[in-house]
Amino acid sequence: MNTVVRKVALEQSVGAVIKFLPDDTVAEFLLLRNRRGFWGFPQGHKEKGETDIQTLVREVKEETGISQLEIHNYIGKITYSYFKGDGMRSEKQVSFYFATTPTREIKISEEHADSRWATLKDAFSLLDHAKLRQILDRGHQKGLY
Repeated sequence: MNTVVRKVALEQSVGAVIKFLPDDTVAEFLLLRNRRGFWGFPQGHKEKGETDIQTLVREVKEETGISQLEIHNYIGKITYSYFKGDGMRSEKQVSFYFATTPTREIKISEEHADSRWATLKDAFSLLDHAKLRQILDRGHQKGLY
């Protein structure tokens, strides 16, 4: 019996842990809730020929309306599997960066249901996926925020 093994393509995405800038207040981080009800960070697919930073700037603007974004540091990478709408399994690798913005007003895209600025403690409790909490913790451990 011949078995065909189909290699799953690794999707490349870039995401951002975005902190609202005024340092005289309690630090707040931008979270987006997707249409399935899960909280996470702005992130999106890398298009052909784009650098991570180009993807990050484009995706943040598309998903939040934020165009004033200062990217500071690379935080880390996560990889996870999920099922697409057609039932096919897919693997995604997301590179995360720490960024700040002086913009508090958000205009979310249609792919999201809600947005919110959350303190570090609230962000840890709102994030649904352990790997996203690990990214938030990794940036905190690096002293980025």
